[in-house]
Amino acid sequence: MKMRNVILLLLVCCFGSLKEIDTHAVQESSKPNFILIMVDDMGRDWISCYGAEHRTPNVDRLAAQGVRFENVWCTPICTPTRVELLTGRYPFRTGWIGHHDVPRWGGKGLDWEKYMSFARVLKQVGYRTAIGGKWQINDFRKQPDALKKHGFDEHCVWTGYETGNAPPSDKRYWDGYLMTNGKRRVHHYGPDRINDFLVDFVHRNRDKPFLVYYPMMLTHGPHLPTPLNKDNPPTDKTGLYGGNVTYMDHLVGKLTKAVDDAGIADRTLIIFTGDNGSSASGRINGVQIPKGKGRTNDWGVHMPLIVRAPWLSRGERVSDDLVDFTDVLPTLAELAGAPLPQGIQLDGRSFVSSISGVDDGKPRREWIYSQVMERRIIRDKQYKLDYTGAFWDLLNDPLETNDLRSSTDPKVVAARKRLSRVLNSMPQDAAAPFEGYRSGKSIAGRR
Repeated sequence: MKMRNVILLLLVCCFGSLKEIDTHAVQESSKPNFILIMVDDMGRDWISCYGAEHRTPNVDRLAAQGVRFENVWCTPICTPTRVELLTGRYPFRTGWIGHHDVPRWGGKGLDWEKYMSFARVLKQVGYRTAIGGKWQINDFRKQPDALKKHGFDEHCVWTGYETGNAPPSDKRYWDGYLMTNGKRRVHHYGPDRINDFLVDFVHRNRDKPFLVYYPMMLTHGPHLPTPLNKDNPPTDKTGLYGGNVTYMDHLVGKLTKAVDDAGIADRTLIIFTGDNGSSASGRINGVQIPKGKGRTNDWGVHMPLIVRAPWLSRGERVSDDLVDFTDVLPTLAELAGAPLPQGIQLDGRSFVSSISGVDDGKPRREWIYSQVMERRIIRDKQYKLDYTGAFWDLLNDPLETNDLRSSTDPKVVAARKRLSRVLNSMPQDAAAPFEGYRSGKSIAGRR
């Protein structure tokens, strides 16, 4: 019996009959809320609950109250990660295999006639939806209703750097150029405005099921002083980046507090993650981690993932289950009771059972996958295989210093064959969605 039906039955017992209650209101109140926070350009090496030296107390608090995942992959660069996350599909299916900044370089962008976002999936079952932060995969001048088409009722977003509209569109922090529900203006400090917009959305929709998608602008460059350190800013690049991480954590704390103060924490799932490896080298348990942005080394795709969902998990739990970004859409759909898109090949699978720790009888993932341009990689809980044939033991060699492709160890050989079969079964890349995509204009490292 589905959870919403159980709630209906309990209410019938309390009130006598379904005639005495508003069944539509009951069904809506039984749906959880969702807040999906994705930090820009930051991996696990800057989050203290993952062993980083930099302190992130608000993110750590979410982990203490929820589940911290150890084996999660994205793509190693901006827009392919966003498309994968939104659609539940790997880059080879969409053709979005490298970074392409649509407002800057042109092209139609993410096509709502071809691809279904998780926001549209949830709107089918009555969710109010909002996005605050960075989109970058459509040009709002050419497609002013793009966010509506993708399923978002409200928005407060940086437009992205728009060719022919700079300055002001190149600024996202101080004097940030933002678009709020179709209206453009400059704001004192962009991240504050977006966070305030989302806090207000949460309070206005506290009695309705809602989705907040928060693809943060922090901690992407330019790394500038923040309102917390502008009077005494760091003088080095790493210090400035660290200040941006601190302010990111501050904003996460403000949004989480809004949920708690609204009295809806018990029915609100909060996901915290990043979009690719860090653009500044951090440390995990005393070990220096190289910059990961744009790289298919494990530290370029290995993300923090923290989920707070009090009705599923009481907290302070760590999971080593395999998860990648295609899994977000089916997870939200399962919890919302929403049907999955029809006629579309999804690559993700729900990880609700990984959040709860309860065996639902379905097999857990045996591998996760990532890709940028022709660089394809796959891993299980221990080993990673890349497109060149290189093979790494990530448990014992996380910095990938000892290539095991020539190993004769039976365990290594068996694992390599198993992952090779899966990697070789992946289809060829779909047609590139933009002219010049493979000619170098939209190379993986440019943002």
